[in-house]
Amino acid sequence: MMNKDLKVLICALIGTVATYFLNATLDFNPMMSSGIVGLLGVLFLSEELSVVLYTASFAGMSSSAVLTNYSMVILAGLLVGIIFLLVQSVFNGYGGKLGTIAAFSVLLTLEIFKML
Repeated sequence: MMNKDLKVLICALIGTVATYFLNATLDFNPMMSSGIVGLLGVLFLSEELSVVLYTASFAGMSSSAVLTNYSMVILAGLLVGIIFLLVQSVFNGYGGKLGTIAAFSVLLTLEIFKML
């Protein structure tokens, strides 16, 4: 059986890539892309994993002008998962936590790609 941390990372990766694909490749609007991914998460995953998937979908809402290729999208998704695992017990009950995780992951991805 897969350990919980690996499931979180996989869900974060899938959530980011799936939302970006709907948004940037299939030209759905960002909110609809995130909503579809979030709804599928609620229907088919546990509560915690659906929250991870939905959090990752916020990073996937980034435009193709920001995340310019799928390598960046994949890194952003992995960072969402890692940061989610690191801060999951911090700021419980505060609004904006999930979006902040996603935004920080995208910003960190941009900085990593600038350094490379």
